[in-house]
Amino acid sequence: MSAHSDLQRVDAIDRLFQAQSVAIVGASPKGGYVTSILRNLKKWGFSGQVAAVNPRYDQIEGVPCFQSLAAIPFPVDLVVIGVRSDSIQAVLDDCEAAQVAAVEIVSSGFAEEGGNGAARQRQLIQWSERTGIPVVGPNCVGLMSAANGLIALAMTCQPATLKAGGVSLVLQSGMLSSGLLMPMAGRGIGVRCLVTTGNEACVDVADFINYFAEDKDTRVIACYCEQIKRPLEFIKACERAADNNKPIVMIKVGRSEGARKGALAHTGSLVGSDVAIDAVLKKLGVVRVDTPDDLIETAAALSTTKRPRGRRVVFASSSGAAVSLLSDVAESCGIEFPPVPVAVKARLEAILPEYGTVNNPLDLTGQAFYETRIVDDSLRELATCEAYDVIVWGGDFASSIDMGSPVGHVLRRVAETAPDVVFSVMSLVGGQFYPERDPQNPMLEPRAEFDGMPFLQGVGPGLKALSALIGYAEFQRTRKPGNRLSAHRGQRSACYAEAVRILREAKGDVLTEREGKRLLALYGIPVTREALATDAKQAARVAQDLGFPVAMKVESADIVHKTDVGGVALNISSSEQAAATFEQIVGSVRSRCPEANIAGALVQEMAKPGIEMMLGATFDPQFGPVIVFGLGGIWVEALKDVRALMPPFDAAEVKAELGRLRGASVLRGARGGAKPDLEAFADCIVKFSALCSDLADEIGEIDVNPIILAASGTGLTAVDCLITRKTPQKV
Repeated sequence: MSAHSDLQRVDAIDRLFQAQSVAIVGASPKGGYVTSILRNLKKWGFSGQVAAVNPRYDQIEGVPCFQSLAAIPFPVDLVVIGVRSDSIQAVLDDCEAAQVAAVEIVSSGFAEEGGNGAARQRQLIQWSERTGIPVVGPNCVGLMSAANGLIALAMTCQPATLKAGGVSLVLQSGMLSSGLLMPMAGRGIGVRCLVTTGNEACVDVADFINYFAEDKDTRVIACYCEQIKRPLEFIKACERAADNNKPIVMIKVGRSEGARKGALAHTGSLVGSDVAIDAVLKKLGVVRVDTPDDLIETAAALSTTKRPRGRRVVFASSSGAAVSLLSDVAESCGIEFPPVPVAVKARLEAILPEYGTVNNPLDLTGQAFYETRIVDDSLRELATCEAYDVIVWGGDFASSIDMGSPVGHVLRRVAETAPDVVFSVMSLVGGQFYPERDPQNPMLEPRAEFDGMPFLQGVGPGLKALSALIGYAEFQRTRKPGNRLSAHRGQRSACYAEAVRILREAKGDVLTEREGKRLLALYGIPVTREALATDAKQAARVAQDLGFPVAMKVESADIVHKTDVGGVALNISSSEQAAATFEQIVGSVRSRCPEANIAGALVQEMAKPGIEMMLGATFDPQFGPVIVFGLGGIWVEALKDVRALMPPFDAAEVKAELGRLRGASVLRGARGGAKPDLEAFADCIVKFSALCSDLADEIGEIDVNPIILAASGTGLTAVDCLITRKTPQKV
């Protein structure tokens, strides 16, 4: 998308949300979706003019009704259409004649039905492109902008209040509009805009993310996403949001698949297609969540403009149960509760009653209900001791806090004394949010937000939301301008032409190990010294030249897993044994695979002893290669202990991911073992990512397993390699 067209799309979407007049085509006294939109515009006090269009009536719900758009006596900015799909083209013609600014189509009957519906959608796209008029939908439930009361949503459930705020929602599901808006409104979480995108015929999720990334009143972008239609534009939009410090939290459905294609390489069986989505969202700083509840909590946590300096969290409450509960679930939610420093512990022990115990999470005891001094002194100590980045004040159930109460005054004073610390209020349980704790004792200053963050609900969702906030802060601190995903796409390395030649000269759809290693070596990845032997005598001579011990593997483009058919032998220690082994493995393979074309046996040096790792890639049709690495050898399928990264990345990022493996202790030289050469492995993975990025259009699968990591400073060796071509090509 050019810069000019990008600005045009931003301007087009601005016309949707800034509409000063709305016409509802298809409204009726009988009710229906579009009539509910008319009612909502009235209920929420839309600041502009409203008209209905239906030739049968003079007024609907007290709103003047006209024969046609042309008959409306004022300029129309937004037209909401809710008529039969086969009647919509005539309405669009009227929209063009009336020079309307934007269109929202609630009606279904388009591409989701196929056939004539798909043809209607193509016609709609052509109309929008020709006229420059943006169209939301079709098959959606509309949009809203809280600031001006533009609630053009077909919702039958309504919140009691609707607060304008900093969260903007982009939803490919109409049903979720009320499912998210209702609880957010009930908790006082302010919503800036909401749009349901439906079929995304003319504007899509990338357009709206791009728009909200530049919107000064949007602090968080929350999305429900079923498909990403334009990958490059999506990437650019997310990068723009990150540039502007606008967090994106997203439900991206599709983690599971009913049926996955069979995979020859280990990597294909380790990961499904969703691993690419995970990797690209992580690369872009998008926080991925799985449920609407998590979406709400995470959007609430990310609403604060403050960013934690680190991962150190302390939780304080007057509940002993909270201490045990949070300790049990913190790790699974990605939260660390570091111990209280010795000096701080001593000062807290002097503050708490004698029966209190100082730990993190911290129980201030029930006495804190009656002695505000305990809360004041304890929180002040935690906030100013420089030991914590996030302080969580825990409550029992979800309700407002009276900031005019003694506890409210304490919280405000403590936050003012530690402006670099992020403060959060979190209840132990979720569900209904209560505007007050006790109706018999009205609050002086009820608040559902503190230090710029709405109160969080529930131990699990709340802690995961705080973890997301911490993770986003880390993402912003460690972003590297040279590692932008959008800038990387389409780049080729100096090895590209030679790599393509090697691939295309291969005679089979599956490259032999020797051919695969030629590619690895071309990109600077160390491989075993080896040579092909076509008979037993030659095998003995090659083994002698390489130096004993050696390994021997059958070479056949028809055989992928050589071990399964007796095609591999290790630790061959003499020329005589080499000759005999050649006959043995070739004979074994011929007897088990009589149709296979056998070129001979590959004689190769035995790699230095070390830890076996694997390295592979999966190639997503939208986003390209995702690099996967972890513990390898025979354990790769059993352990499935792997990490994934989307190129481009550097060695530091690789080492950080290696540290997150479940078996990371093995790589640190556990139990006195030699520490493997992780520097060499990280460098190898970076080079491998260049290979995969270059050849993303050529390779179907690639798997390097095992890679032997020798002791630190002594390097590594790629022992085996499997590469399949995406498109068979014969020389």
